[in-house]
Amino acid sequence: MIDDTIVGALQLYLEQCPLLAGGRLNVDYLPKKPFAYMISPSPVDEVVTQYHGGSSIRQYVFVLATVNFYGDDVLVNMANSGFYERLAAWMRMQTRTRTLPPLGDTRTPQKLDAMSTGYLYDANTTEARYQIQCRLVYHQKGD
Repeated sequence: MIDDTIVGALQLYLEQCPLLAGGRLNVDYLPKKPFAYMISPSPVDEVVTQYHGGSSIRQYVFVLATVNFYGDDVLVNMANSGFYERLAAWMRMQTRTRTLPPLGDTRTPQKLDAMSTGYLYDANTTEARYQIQCRLVYHQKGD
């Protein structure tokens, strides 16, 4: 891991997803041209459950967004939406097989999942931004 941040761990981990092959995964930056990817943290309360002794179950909620070709071709638009169905299934499989991003010594990942379906966020006549909200649930050791 390059640094000890969750977003850094997620960026490195998601770059290995076969569905993102051939594209660049940015953090907080999404170019306007097709086949770019971005992860961006969402503002939520990260503590899900607080335990005595300081340990906790936490969540890191983020958006994964893409810019794709878009228009009146229904097959292109179905492929765009289908990408997110496959991505959600990939995340479920990663959780089921316990193949989750390494988070260092004080955090243990428990689950990676999609919190929403993928959806069209913004579009012009030739390109569209699609996105999905996801979360990484992890155990944080106490002090």
